[in-house]
Amino acid sequence: MNIDEVPMVRVTWMDARDMETGWISVKDILAAPLAKCQDVGWMVVNNEEKVVVMRSWSFEDKEEHQEGGGATAIPKKWIKKIEYLEVGKDIYDDL
Repeated sequence: MNIDEVPMVRVTWMDARDMETGWISVKDILAAPLAKCQDVGWMVVNNEEKVVVMRSWSFEDKEEHQEGGGATAIPKKWIKKIEYLEVGKDIYDDL
């Protein structure tokens, strides 16, 4: 994978939300909100089924040894927004 060709994104998506345990009024149960979530990272998969966002990337050689550090697979139907982020050059780009 050429990481320079993978878009950096912020994905906003909805997830299930667990309610507190114990006795809860039915009124509160009926009003149970979903969790609004965001992930930021490299969008390594974007197809009809899902989006996968990888949070970290490690390499010894860009071609031979690559590893991802954490990823979230999000069902496409749960996604509300994908924002493409601009990645700028900084002093560490030549490492």
